[in-house]
Amino acid sequence: MANFADWRDRMLRAVWRQGDDLPEEVSDWMSELYEEIGAISEENFCELWTSRTFSMARAAFQVVKDSAEEETRKKITGEEYCYIDYMIDPETGPVGVVRIKSEEVSTPDWEEILGTMAEGVQEFIMSHYRIVWPICETHRSGLHVGYFHGLSVWNCREGATGGHVVKAINPATCLQEGV
Repeated sequence: MANFADWRDRMLRAVWRQGDDLPEEVSDWMSELYEEIGAISEENFCELWTSRTFSMARAAFQVVKDSAEEETRKKITGEEYCYIDYMIDPETGPVGVVRIKSEEVSTPDWEEILGTMAEGVQEFIMSHYRIVWPICETHRSGLHVGYFHGLSVWNCREGATGGHVVKAINPATCLQEGV
């Protein structure tokens, strides 16, 4: 019977993540999974990894979509918009890749998925409506996805310091004052 560390290493090799820094959220999920159902097979683990990633992507898409629609007063719906989907291609990896527009993610980490969904929605708004979203109110320029202390954020690349964090991508997330 394998111990958790051996099983974890084997599962990370199965999803082609060995050597990567694993987000704490994903590591905690793997630990909980192991405690709950034990040393499952690589095939079953890859299915759970993909299902979790896709489920989280749908939730993250809703967060970003709601924020974008509120700020732009434009709908992020319709036949012309390709919602998130996923595919598993044995030539590119054992787990599914979630896609939204030209953006892809394959790790069940909330902040990485949220950032990917934000980039996809941003790409849609720019190509479909020909408007820039979101915008830094101070510099009147478009924002870019970034990560700050493990949170996905909207960054402005303007200003004397070469850029600054404007806000969290998830409106429910509060950032420290002075950021």
